[in-house]
Amino acid sequence: MTKDISIFDLPHVMEGVASYLDRRDRMSCTLVCRSFYNEFNRLLWRELAFHRLTSFSEFKVDGGRKEALIRNARWTWRVSVDTQCRTGVLSVLSESCTHLRDLTIFVSRKQQPDMEKELLLPIIDLIARNAQLRTCTIVRYADLSCEILGKLAGAISSRSFLRELILVFRVSPPPRGWFRCILQNLPTSVKSLSLQWRKETGGHGGDSEPFTGQNWPYSYPHLEVAKLLVDLTTSEEPTLIQFLERSPALKDFYVPQMASMESLSTFIHLLGLKRFPFTLTKLDCRKWRDLDEYQWNRLLWAMKGDIQSFVVGVAVNTIPTRNHIREMAKYWSQTLETLSIYEAHLITSPDIQLILTSCPKLKRFDCICYWLLITHQPRSDEDNPLPGLKAMVSGENDANNDMVTDWVCLEMEELKITFSDGRRSLVEEPMLTQQEQWTARGIERVYEQLGRLKKLRELTIGWCSGRTFSKDSNLDMSLQSGMEHMKDLRVLRTLDVNYIAKLNFGMAEAQWVLQNWPELTTISGLRNRYRATDDLAPERNHIEFLNSVNPKLLIP
Repeated sequence: MTKDISIFDLPHVMEGVASYLDRRDRMSCTLVCRSFYNEFNRLLWRELAFHRLTSFSEFKVDGGRKEALIRNARWTWRVSVDTQCRTGVLSVLSESCTHLRDLTIFVSRKQQPDMEKELLLPIIDLIARNAQLRTCTIVRYADLSCEILGKLAGAISSRSFLRELILVFRVSPPPRGWFRCILQNLPTSVKSLSLQWRKETGGHGGDSEPFTGQNWPYSYPHLEVAKLLVDLTTSEEPTLIQFLERSPALKDFYVPQMASMESLSTFIHLLGLKRFPFTLTKLDCRKWRDLDEYQWNRLLWAMKGDIQSFVVGVAVNTIPTRNHIREMAKYWSQTLETLSIYEAHLITSPDIQLILTSCPKLKRFDCICYWLLITHQPRSDEDNPLPGLKAMVSGENDANNDMVTDWVCLEMEELKITFSDGRRSLVEEPMLTQQEQWTARGIERVYEQLGRLKKLRELTIGWCSGRTFSKDSNLDMSLQSGMEHMKDLRVLRTLDVNYIAKLNFGMAEAQWVLQNWPELTTISGLRNRYRATDDLAPERNHIEFLNSVNPKLLIP
């Protein structure tokens, strides 16, 4: 229930300390002990966590624990409760806790529908009783009726100190008008809103009566982050526009999935005309679908000069031409700090090269794309990949130019990228001698460029989503291939090599890592690679060596 020692054991601890004192010393320090006990008791009760408790019958060891909870809950600032069935813990907390700052509630999927009021009403009462609540997180894995949602929204609306609100519901279909109900009852003090409503099969929410008779507040002057991970209906889309028009301080926006392309076009059009009172610096549009050329161009112009973070994901089915990624790098190159592209067909190897050589402020780059270093043997002269391969390695269109365009993103802190031959196996077809030479040179070029990123803290080479790819990176981790070029990455903390097919990591590489990367705390993928075949069993000695020299190094 607590972090280190039990709250209820504190008197026994103090008695043990007093047993080592003589009578006169015990008498002289009685007041000191009482003062110490009172102050220390307050600190111990600052945070409470009830996990996997089904009732107070499991809350035992001595009969006074429930009474102690009721007596000392007034000191509690943070409460985390994970309820799986009917419990009296929430009822006690709702009666005793009146000074909460942070509240986290996880309501299990296993909860029976007829127990909804018995479980959720104490939560609503707990929110209503704590006027100083600043962070509220509620995760509900079962049906939510219109009545309960209305009471929850009403309790939240009166919390004038609330700064962060996270609501996660999994109901299908949701009550009609739920989106408007939550937004209209949002306290004007909120700085961060995260709303997620996952639609699942079953449920009774859609049969509820719609919410009516509510008014919008004048504005949300402090709201900076709005993450709306929801799928809006056509009737709910105007509510989103009304909400955005009242958020002058908004900077980080996760755009929800809209039911109609007209609404998406309207949003981008208003954004481009600067009709909204805010200036976005972070935009997450991984839920957008089928952007046409006009919409994409409008978005590029609308965010020019302001954008710092951009995320596009698997929901984008089509982008008219891949030149849009290059246009994005052109328009946003001087402001972009975070770029995440979670769909392989949106970006190509030259696009990656352009981004890394034209965005000097880029700090985080997540990209699912195969940066081709090895290609299959050409079937004909028209299918000859060597000119393109050479141009990509050199960074120039001129195949005779062997100079690499240096990456300018020297502020990079997190990089996830894949280097691959684009085939399922590295041994399916024999490579040409010239291909092997260019591949080796390309790998060394990559290591040279990675070595320039001296502020890099997290490096994932060969990352891919298992749903999309079943291929591995061919960029090995050996000194012979050029890994020594990364010796200046002195602040590197996390290295992930899970998707490297030919690891080639030996004792020399292990010693080199310990010597040159003193801040390294995690290397993922070593054990997975060596566990794959018995031929690599002797290489496990290198893992044991790493752990023996640096026991704090985590090798999952």
